[in-house]
Amino acid sequence: MFLSSADSVFFKSRAECFSNSKLHALDRYWSINNSHPMHEQMHKIIEDILNTRGEKTIKQSRLDLVRNFERSLSISTPMGRLSANIISFISFFVTSKPNQTIF
Repeated sequence: MFLSSADSVFFKSRAECFSNSKLHALDRYWSINNSHPMHEQMHKIIEDILNTRGEKTIKQSRLDLVRNFERSLSISTPMGRLSANIISFISFFVTSKPNQTIF
């Protein structure tokens, strides 16, 4: 069951009057409690209003976090490999030194 066009317009007109903090709270709520197609429509309306106001939605914030994490991994992974190789190279020479005992 979906929202009728009249209900959709009514909900959108009411939601446009909400403050940004209220819309962000609704965005969080509908991202967690999204179990019905009507809920999905309501959440989409909230996201559209936030986007038109220039605010970030929960989905956009999560995507930004993932992109930043991937970027940090792509930067740190080659450096991490290089440092691990240097450490293993040094430890190989330290451990492979034959024990010199005096007879």
